Amino acid sequence: MPSSRSAIYSSLMRRIRTRTIALFILLSCLQAGLSQTVDCIVAEVNGKAMTLTDVRILKDFAIIPEGRGAVPPETLRQALEEAIDRRVVIDLVRGDIEVTQEEAEDVLARCKYRFEAGQWQEKLERYGLQEKGLRPYIDDLIRYIKTIDLRFGRGKEINPQEVERYYEDVYIPSERALGREPKSLPQAQAEIEALIRSQESREQSAAWVRSLRGQAEVRINESCLEQAN
Repeated sequence: MPSSRSAIYSSLMRRIRTRTIALFILLSCLQAGLSQTVDCIVAEVNGKAMTLTDVRILKDFAIIPEGRGAVPPETLRQALEEAIDRRVVIDLVRGDIEVTQEEAEDVLARCKYRFEAGQWQEKLERYGLQEKGLRPYIDDLIRYIKTIDLRFGRGKEINPQEVERYYEDVYIPSERALGREPKSLPQAQAEIEALIRSQESREQSAAWVRSLRGQAEVRINESCLEQAN
């Protein structure tokens, strides 16, 4: 009988210790969760995983194409949608587009320019990154930009009537809204032609990307995205 009581007591103590350890681990996880969200696969594009951390980095470091009207995404949903669009384009040409060190450093410098020095360093520390850890994201962005430029960069010839309409309807009002005196039409012509081509390129490339995305296998993990909000 004593040995039986001893066995029961030992079994009971093991269960108590096991539950105590489990409770400690659970509380530790909950405490950690207050400061950061557990990473998860937020999307799959053509069978390739995209993590929540990937999307957070693209958003928080403003790794986006440059250009007139380029604005960093305000939400993770927006950053995710843009990341998926880039991915379906990159998948077409990943092995064929070279990225040089100079190009990567230039894009990195433009990203850094959006922030105060202290903010940039704080973001790196928050993710446990050095700047070289951003290189894969920057390389993908450059491949995306180069692919779009190769396909839509040249654009059509701009006729004088288009330039005049843009000058009167868009250029002059936008310059005055910024408190600047508009240049004369001859002075602004090259800039206006570039803006018209850029606008047409964006419209054409957006339609092309939508078509590619319609053909791609895209799965978004809504539960992963929701836990980040």
